[in-house]
Amino acid sequence: MRDVYLADYARSAFTRAHPRKPEVDGWADTRSDVLLAAVIDALLERGDLDGAAVEDLSIGCALPVKEQWSFGGRYPLWLAERLGERGRACASRQIDQQCGSGLAALRSTAREIQAGAIEVGIAGGVENMTRVPMGPALFKEGVLTSPAALQEVDWLALGVALNMGVTAERLAEAADIGREAMDAFALASHRRAAAADTEGRFNGERLMLANAAGERIVRDANIRADTTAERLAGLDPVFQEGGRVTAGNSSPLTSGAAAALLMSEEALTRHGATPLARVVGIADCGVAPERMGAGAAAAIQRVLDQAGLGIADIDAWEINEAFAAVPLHAMGELALDPERVNVWGGALALGHPLGATGIRLAGTLARILQVKNKRYGCAAACIGGGQGIALLLESA
Repeated sequence: MRDVYLADYARSAFTRAHPRKPEVDGWADTRSDVLLAAVIDALLERGDLDGAAVEDLSIGCALPVKEQWSFGGRYPLWLAERLGERGRACASRQIDQQCGSGLAALRSTAREIQAGAIEVGIAGGVENMTRVPMGPALFKEGVLTSPAALQEVDWLALGVALNMGVTAERLAEAADIGREAMDAFALASHRRAAAADTEGRFNGERLMLANAAGERIVRDANIRADTTAERLAGLDPVFQEGGRVTAGNSSPLTSGAAAALLMSEEALTRHGATPLARVVGIADCGVAPERMGAGAAAAIQRVLDQAGLGIADIDAWEINEAFAAVPLHAMGELALDPERVNVWGGALALGHPLGATGIRLAGTLARILQVKNKRYGCAAACIGGGQGIALLLESA
């Protein structure tokens, strides 16, 4: 198989989504396909890459319904001006693997390059959680449905599996992860993200894009530099009476888009591009749906086994903070060094625009490896419904 390289990566600022208070979301007036197209255009422009070189576009979106239905990825492709007439001839697809959708999109494009089918492709991801609310609201509207046949499966606790917060409660209980530990992890995430932002760590990935009103959205709105352990401890459980999972140790609703440019070695030479990292491997797996957060650790172990690497070989980890219990479970299960996990903060502080998150995990990880002059990194996410997905990168 051919080697695949992450040539570049960019994202929009991540904003605070709120379906009932759209005024708090900087992207509330911007359709998902328009936002992703703007990210793609900016990515190609800064790399001075002719859009005609792009042969493939994969888009991750966890809720591809209502206006996030993109006709198989065609809408963002048609809206991206730099792809041009020749670029519109490239293949596209929209992938739903829930919170793993962005990494799944990256995997799809990477495998096209590995197989020799294409030389250059883009993997993108997007979610506007103000304009297309989370699953529970869509179930109430009838946009999403729960099949009656599944409700009769005796081993499947469907009510738990469909509520991500309850699955996080189950994971925390099974792994003996206490409320205090989850709050402490959330506090660290905000402090790390705030420090990284102050140091300009996100400047190389975060674009200054304008919304439909012409306002430039330049900051990640979810980072709370002033939060404290006392504030976090004062929050009530959200999903279960007497539970451990709160709004403070869960990722907030978020809107945003991200895109990664992938190339073969030959394409890098042809276009004079300097890559961020080489894709070593990508693996996913299934786990018990009522403990879906365990998927991150399981996928990490699988991708390491496939690559012949061990925990000690990995210099940096990006584990999606859908809930604090998820990275804490992976850290305990795999004996990870906390100082190597989410060193620039994670989704608890930056936000979790479902389909875009996997692209951010991969892109941020590649940039951390580059900045810290390290070799191997691993990004992973749990997936609603009981799955996990993990990516291995090697600094280029």
